[in-house]
Amino acid sequence: MIFTNPYLLFGLFALLVPILIHLFNFRRYKTVYFSNVKMLDEIQKKTKRKSQIQQLIVLFLRLLGITAIVFAFAQPFLRSNNTKKSGGNLISIFVDNSFSMGANSDNTSSFYEAVDAAKTIVRDFEYDDDYVLTTHDFSGEESHILNRDQMLELLDRLKISPNSRNFNEIKAFEKNTSQRSNKVNVVKFYISDFQKNAFDLSLLRGDSSLHIGLIPSKNQEKKNLSIDSCWFLTPVFRVDNIVTLVVRVSNHGSEDVQKIPVRLHINDRQKAISTVDILSGGYADCRLSYKIDEKGTNLGVISIEDAPITFDDELYLTYNVSDNSNVYLVYNKIPNKFLNALYAKDSVFNCQSSDYRQLNYTTLRESNLVILNEIPEISSGLSDELSKFVDAGGTLLVFPPNEIDNSLNTFLSKMGCGTYGNLVKSKLKCKKINNESLYFKGALETTSDMIDLPVTLQHFSVSGGAQGVEDIMSLEDGSSLLSVWSVGRGKVALSSVALNDDFGNSHRHALLFVPLHNFGILTTSVQKLYNTIGVDNMQRVNVISDNSEDVMTLKAKKSDEEFIPEQRKLGNETALFFHDQVHFSDWYDLIKGDLNVGTLAFNFSRRESDMTFYEESELTKIANDIGDNIKVVGTNTKNIAKAATEQLDGRPLWPLFILIALACFLAEIAVLRFWSKPLPTENNEE
Repeated sequence: MIFTNPYLLFGLFALLVPILIHLFNFRRYKTVYFSNVKMLDEIQKKTKRKSQIQQLIVLFLRLLGITAIVFAFAQPFLRSNNTKKSGGNLISIFVDNSFSMGANSDNTSSFYEAVDAAKTIVRDFEYDDDYVLTTHDFSGEESHILNRDQMLELLDRLKISPNSRNFNEIKAFEKNTSQRSNKVNVVKFYISDFQKNAFDLSLLRGDSSLHIGLIPSKNQEKKNLSIDSCWFLTPVFRVDNIVTLVVRVSNHGSEDVQKIPVRLHINDRQKAISTVDILSGGYADCRLSYKIDEKGTNLGVISIEDAPITFDDELYLTYNVSDNSNVYLVYNKIPNKFLNALYAKDSVFNCQSSDYRQLNYTTLRESNLVILNEIPEISSGLSDELSKFVDAGGTLLVFPPNEIDNSLNTFLSKMGCGTYGNLVKSKLKCKKINNESLYFKGALETTSDMIDLPVTLQHFSVSGGAQGVEDIMSLEDGSSLLSVWSVGRGKVALSSVALNDDFGNSHRHALLFVPLHNFGILTTSVQKLYNTIGVDNMQRVNVISDNSEDVMTLKAKKSDEEFIPEQRKLGNETALFFHDQVHFSDWYDLIKGDLNVGTLAFNFSRRESDMTFYEESELTKIANDIGDNIKVVGTNTKNIAKAATEQLDGRPLWPLFILIALACFLAEIAVLRFWSKPLPTENNEE
């Protein structure tokens, strides 16, 4: 047993007072003579020996009571397995402020209960302790060590957040902040509903904190449907095109659901509706087909009806429909008439061309597809511009010259795609067509051996850059005729043959021009449909600020939220960094000066959609398996920090000594009251 205030044990000298009173205040007995004993109705029989025993018992009870009071003020405790060190305490508290904590519970919300619990913890510790608050926001204020007043003030300002972090991210942020404190006794509390899909509690294993308290809220599992994601099957955004949008809807409840309506609105008009049946714990993909009938920026929203949890019932998206695709043909001396016939005479394309010695880099940057036709060399300046172009999402198509220059392969190697090898002079027929490729899909009704295929008289071998490659057309010997690599956000396509008679009839064959035509159309489809708040913190836009003061602003359409994102120029684009500035699911207009130069869509994270939580019994079992310093504490406990103080200081014994003191004084009163009562004797009647 150890005392918190051992100097108060000097109060035991107070035991001398009752001892001295006992020694100098013995009761003296006198002999009393009565003239007539018959006048006594009752005789009290009491011996001197009995009186001494009574006095000793009273003295013992008084000494024991005073000793118990002194011990209680000295605050004794039993030492725990963990040893508290001198140097003060660091109190780290995580308060879950995600959407799931906003669910109603007994006419209040788990979030407000969590905030009250955090305040109780703060008040139960000392003013000179250090405090750390962590939420899903990871705000600047949370990255500092706080005193008690600052901690309470920050707790008063907490709100439900659209952000959702996993437990690994939470612990990393908490650790980074806690390292700024010089306190040695670390006490942690996690106040949350402990959703199973977000909390990997095994990460607490090996945590050296003196105490870790898990405080579960009272949330109950709820039924919930969520729109998780969407994508286009054939993302060719042209007016009058029929497109198919696939929507994934998940059922997080324990019962199957049937005939759930899924609606799609484009520019405030309902364009499609369908229904889905979803098994419990599963998902279903719903297809919504519609015709594009408006140019420019199209704003879409997918919606379902599902109560009481509604934050994941809508999914915002946006895409741009352009009149045509910008194609830039770069040639050597003489333009290729076949490429001109394909692109320059089709109204779908806005085609421009120039000799590689007279390049217009502005035209190159604004293009969607750049074709290098038999360019003998790649200068360093052109290499840099093409790298920026592809990285920004453009498509580069290369037809080799009759002789390969090292500068071309150096550029291709730098891009991380295939390079040209030896010239193979043998007659080969195109053997394989990837009919499932996006550039060929739906173009051929049959792939039988009877179909007329291109024949090559010679071709360059293409090797390397196997990662991210898609073979579109292959020759009989297995070598590539036309392949595409994913590079950055763009594509690089390499043809193993040039478009002239020396290489065969490929340049005259309609089959080769099917993917070439689709290269030009599909280049405009590389668009980011939406961002997820708290997950996607950056998006590139094809807008460049003219100077450092020409900044862009994001303004929500359905609310008053407006902010200036961090902006960095990356080649031909501008990268926008959102950090924690987006708080609402909505469309956000990108404003440059007085002009609307684009629209971005933001949606809440679906991590909170799965409403399955750890039960308190499960948490207790996990805590017992991990370590003795982890305890599960209910929010209804009067003193939430009691478990922590017991873990730090040991089990307090002062309440026990208070009870002992009360028992002693009550026993003393009982002895004096009832021991002194005279014993009745038989009455003698005359």
